Amino acid sequence: MLLEQLVEREQRKPEYDWESYYQWFFSAQAGHNVNAYTFWECKKCLTINLLLLPARYGKCRCCELIHLPGTSPA
Repeated sequence: MLLEQLVEREQRKPEYDWESYYQWFFSAQAGHNVNAYTFWECKKCLTINLLLLPARYGKCRCCELIHLPGTSPA
């Protein structure tokens, strides 16, 4: 019965549109329209950071390591 409830719950539409909310919130914080956003992990200190696209690069909020969004993790 629990499995059936979980499957039914997964098929329901989410109560809140979090994608739209985050796009609005990040646009308001940045002061310009943010097309997309992504999270990235710093390879030096393992901090999770936010990158507001169309930025060309991001800086780690802890150690200030530069992150280029087009690079793939090694």
